[in-house]
Amino acid sequence: MPDGQAAVRGRKAGTPSTWLTKGERAEFTRLSLARGVGLLALYFVLYYATMVGAVAELPLIVNALLGVLNGAMIGMIFIIGHDCAHCAYVPGRRLNWWLGRLAFIPCAHSISLWDVVHNKTHHARTNLKGFDYVWAPMSKAEYDAHGPIRRFMERVYRGPLGPVVYYYPQFWLSRLLLPLAPDSRCEWRRHVFDSIFVITALAATIALVVSLGRWLAPERPTWLVLLLGWAVPYAVWNYLMAFSIYIQHTHPRVPWFDNEAEWTFYNGNIRGTTHVELPKFTTLLRDVHEHPAHHALPSVPVYKLPEAESRLLQAFGADVVKYRMTPSAYREVYRACKLYDFRNHVWTDFDGMPTSARTLPAEA
Repeated sequence: MPDGQAAVRGRKAGTPSTWLTKGERAEFTRLSLARGVGLLALYFVLYYATMVGAVAELPLIVNALLGVLNGAMIGMIFIIGHDCAHCAYVPGRRLNWWLGRLAFIPCAHSISLWDVVHNKTHHARTNLKGFDYVWAPMSKAEYDAHGPIRRFMERVYRGPLGPVVYYYPQFWLSRLLLPLAPDSRCEWRRHVFDSIFVITALAATIALVVSLGRWLAPERPTWLVLLLGWAVPYAVWNYLMAFSIYIQHTHPRVPWFDNEAEWTFYNGNIRGTTHVELPKFTTLLRDVHEHPAHHALPSVPVYKLPEAESRLLQAFGADVVKYRMTPSAYREVYRACKLYDFRNHVWTDFDGMPTSARTLPAEA
């Protein structure tokens, strides 16, 4: 156990010095250029290979399956871009940033806008409503104050199919493609280059899909090529992204806050994140859901996250929400987590009736 950890644990700090030795921190945050570039190259090869398969002259069911896999590859490459934006993937800030721009091409995200949404907002005050807006729950009073259309959308978002539609309107267009949201609009000039870069890259990706379709399956109409080679993969990616960020910060045991006086680093980053176990074949997607270690120390690259998470669980495992993802586990989450009572720290249904035990211990 690191020096002084036993004493600090009583104060529930959760900062890296309370669960890692100096040597462990150095090891977990040591970045590898060869490993990083090799991993990115591998997933780009798989991305373009599945793109070709999605539009090639194959049975439509095979095209559709490869389109789904292509969407999964977008997600894998995004995870690498996410680490690059934290400058936690390869040595050097400039190289991280440019690799991040490339990694964000398939998902059509501006890296400078992602920096605002994710690094400077979500990580700064995780699960603090009014600051962090990633799947932030409404209170009963807030829900009742909205009109019928917004209440209907909240019911959709908080239902089993919520991740299918959530990410498009809530994040992608206004927050991650163009600087239209209030927190980026005030500094729009800083985001112009990256927005132009990613829009140009998006247009080039769509043009590539059409060109591949005309070459490999010239008898097929353009709309079908676009559906199989871009729309289906992009929908799969959007679902995976929305689903991932939902389960990372939503659970009957996960607390949210609307009062900064109650929020602490420990409550937001240790109690407010989940450790979700996924099948081994999901590779990077599995690793990124070992989420508390990422929030507690964002400079750990995804390829070292499992080791860092193991150390964090040794120190704070009793307070970490840890479970295996199954259909029944997901059902438990979306059935319980509709609205949040910020005063009593319980999740409620849309009628305001409690659906969970208190998420925050009295001493926290």
